[in-house]
Amino acid sequence: MKKQKFEELHEESRLLSGEITSSKVEVISSIILTLGYSLSTLATILALQEEEEDAQLLASNSQDQNDQFKQMCKQLQNVNNRLDSIERKLNRF
Repeated sequence: MKKQKFEELHEESRLLSGEITSSKVEVISSIILTLGYSLSTLATILALQEEEEDAQLLASNSQDQNDQFKQMCKQLQNVNNRLDSIERKLNRF
């Protein structure tokens, strides 16, 4: 019984002792490659998100500019109407 436990412990310690086998290297390299692909995919997703946010910001800025131009146009029309009114009054005299 003690011998069997000793052999099991010895086998377990041998596996944990750091013996590098081709299968361990293959598993480790697979894990590293998977992490690399995952990080690459995450970076791509984040880049696409940033591009989308930039596009939305540009669209929002464009809309803001359009609104500002419309307001300026209305103000210029008001000024033009006032000038016309002043011109008519001046022409009366």
